[in-house]
Amino acid sequence: MTDMVSQPTNRGLLISPRGNELVLRLYNAIRSLVRARHDVSALHETIGRLLEEEGQVSIEIRRDRFLLNDRKVEMRSGHAVNRILLAELRKRGIGRIEFSGLPDCPGLEDFLKSLMGMGGEEGLSGETAVEPTDEVKIGSVRVKGLEPDVKSREAGPSGGERACYAWVYFYAIDLVRELFLQAERNEPLDLALARRVTRAVVSGCGDAPANWMGLATFKTNSEFLANHSVNVAIYAVALGDRLGLPRRFLVDLGLAALLHDVGEVGFHFLEDGQGPELTLDQWEEIQKHPVLGVKKVLGSSGCDEAAMDRVIDGIFSHHLHYDLSGFPKGKRKGRTSLVGSLISLADFYDLAVRPFGERRFPCFSDRVLELMIDRAGTDFDPLLARYFIRTVGVPPVGTLCRFDTGELGIVSTIMGEGSGEEGSRVQLLERTGERYRRGELISLGPPDRKAGRTPRAIRAVVDPNELAIDVAEYLIEF
Repeated sequence: MTDMVSQPTNRGLLISPRGNELVLRLYNAIRSLVRARHDVSALHETIGRLLEEEGQVSIEIRRDRFLLNDRKVEMRSGHAVNRILLAELRKRGIGRIEFSGLPDCPGLEDFLKSLMGMGGEEGLSGETAVEPTDEVKIGSVRVKGLEPDVKSREAGPSGGERACYAWVYFYAIDLVRELFLQAERNEPLDLALARRVTRAVVSGCGDAPANWMGLATFKTNSEFLANHSVNVAIYAVALGDRLGLPRRFLVDLGLAALLHDVGEVGFHFLEDGQGPELTLDQWEEIQKHPVLGVKKVLGSSGCDEAAMDRVIDGIFSHHLHYDLSGFPKGKRKGRTSLVGSLISLADFYDLAVRPFGERRFPCFSDRVLELMIDRAGTDFDPLLARYFIRTVGVPPVGTLCRFDTGELGIVSTIMGEGSGEEGSRVQLLERTGERYRRGELISLGPPDRKAGRTPRAIRAVVDPNELAIDVAEYLIEF
């Protein structure tokens, strides 16, 4: 993802285009030593090329995957090489290998033997553990110990990871804005970069779904179409991930969601943050945008045929209802498409909680979820609607609550069915003069069987507009 790596501190989520090549060649080189073939030339060539292109080579274990130069190595389903090599390095306590220069082939071979503890017939079963605090330097290569895995799913991502997610989020908004400008000029769209960004969003939603729900609390009317499109992509991908859909499908779904409203470019009456009260003429124009959107993406590059079919499907059908009403009008039989149905739910939700008119700030509450349930069976697929509610949480991430203790807090992680103690976390707010600041991050904890309630009980859901609170300010790390 070379187009997006100019800021090294924001690279942790991005996908490395050369990662699998380096992992495979490292694995093959080690296996060749085990089998007495002593062939490290392919690995030597790959490291040399990476050093020329990027100035350094570091391969690191983070959670259950590799990072190459702080960019994730995409682990394809069933990629045994990644998993075997991860297990072998973990067994030896090796967390990071850095190449500041290129050793010659004999030197690289000696390093690998030392790294894997290969003496006599030990082979890959050699146990040469490196302590977490260890840092061993061998010529131009440095090895660091494996960091303790303190980042459990309930603890959530670190501040650095959250800042990285935020960078990708706002980068995506900028990218969509540029694509929409191209569409307005009737230029063919190059979707290759948008597809790579979508893969980053898919990875992020899989690793830290609640954090991405927090990012989607950012709602702005100054860049309405771009902001709305990225939020819809997050909601749709998170829903698809909860459903267990394949990664390839999720990437195509995310791209379709990013472009679902491309047919609205040039509708200048949408640019001022106007709410749902449209004139009759404006509403008639709005109903044309699915067909206009399909026309805008025809002839685009950067997608294969299967991906483009899904993108077109999502753009065309995201306003078709479960009962086959909605628009575009026409004679239809059968069922709505999965891509269109997922985007339809995400689109409705993002629009329902957005600020408009005198409402300056978005308002999240379970009232919107109740409305979706009321429309299940007509507007929305009932099963998908229930899964969507579990995806955003009950109450949804971003809900401003008043507790029985008098404290004010924002739901920061998904509190839906089966979340338990680790899923019920709230960012408390502390009053400082005329403003609020972040307070303690608390867990609502398991139910107290004797008292019949949790340690803190939600007394009321508060409209952020009453207190002039933008919840995104407290949920997004910059």
